Amino acid sequence: MTGGTTVAGLGARLRAGIDTAVAVVGRALAAAEATGTGAFVQVRAERALAEAEVADRELAAGLDRGPLHGIPFAVKDNIDVAGCWTRCGTPGLGHHLAERDAAVVARLRAAGAVVVGKTRTHELAWGMLTPGCRNPRDLGRIAGGSSGGSAAAVGDGVVPLALGTDTAGSVRNPAALCGVVGVKPGVGETPMTGIAPLAPTQDTAGVLGTGPADCAAALLALGVPMHRADVRRVGIVADGWAGRVEPEVGAAVADAAARLRALGVEVVDVGMPHSSLAPAASFVIMLAESARRWFPADGVGPEIRARLLLGANLRDADYRRALAVREAIRAGLDAALADVDALLLATTPVTAAPVGAQVVDCAGRSVPVETAGTALTALASVSGLPAVSVPGTATGLPVGVQFLAAATGTALRCAELVGTAR
Repeated sequence: MTGGTTVAGLGARLRAGIDTAVAVVGRALAAAEATGTGAFVQVRAERALAEAEVADRELAAGLDRGPLHGIPFAVKDNIDVAGCWTRCGTPGLGHHLAERDAAVVARLRAAGAVVVGKTRTHELAWGMLTPGCRNPRDLGRIAGGSSGGSAAAVGDGVVPLALGTDTAGSVRNPAALCGVVGVKPGVGETPMTGIAPLAPTQDTAGVLGTGPADCAAALLALGVPMHRADVRRVGIVADGWAGRVEPEVGAAVADAAARLRALGVEVVDVGMPHSSLAPAASFVIMLAESARRWFPADGVGPEIRARLLLGANLRDADYRRALAVREAIRAGLDAALADVDALLLATTPVTAAPVGAQVVDCAGRSVPVETAGTALTALASVSGLPAVSVPGTATGLPVGVQFLAAATGTALRCAELVGTAR
């Protein structure tokens, strides 16, 4: 499979008899084995080819399950796939041989899609680095996280679609750094059965794809409401971290705004007085809720063990205060979205850091990689709102711009408009 192959393009070839699902899946399997990104921790060759044969027989008999029929996809390794090990990126914690598919996997497979393998994740899906995974645009750079393996698999052209999870930005961060589209639906819009939890009030299963249309096809199969309002007015979030990004990232946001204006969309500045509190509130909530599920923790590395210990010792008052801040942030977002259809901001303030780097330069400030990774994604995470990261214009490493909206379909429509204006 070559980079940039889309769901629609592959589907057209299958239905025209130019290609077969066995050949398409076979190419994906070969690419998964050959990729230098370290995206995959398991490749599901024999079963995937058997399922591709079934897809070919069904399509030949006139049974068409929709746009995903015969299309290969990858699954983050905190999401169950029947007959595969789920290891959650840890040395031992959370490991189990899955007896059945997670609900999100089952829905995509019911639509005819074929799982080719499991992708690498940060431990317990809690991190912005995904150790062992490299960026497909530059193997000396990180892929982001924690759905780094899924983003790298799509960005390297192995598959046009992958499943990930997003608790504080874990779909959108690697999507931006790897140059693909990443969608975090609203909390509760995708089923979490069969997915290892991290912070249940923020956990969301999401999708990564080569373009908005690929993600839309997957979201429809997952049952995510996809009503798309006409986009007439978009707000640019101009507070806090949004004003402290690298110049190339800021230029990508400005370019996205210009493209929207060229299509007749009004773009206005929007104030979000509590937005700077989102990363801290999200982190405290994650500390408390992850400790309830996983502490005491054997079989994790020292970084995650320290976080779980911190969460176990967190005062209830601090957790309640974080929840109160979340409500204030959500109220501010609801008020803003009563005046605009969506909000536009950068996905990450910087491009992908070199592998092994602990800090990055962000507009003249030295910032920890993890802090930079969640600085702008936490706003949607802590509020539970849908958000979509779409590649922005860049002369070097990929950058992402992000749309937040009250409805997933509206955020995705904004991403489509930015792409349409290219």
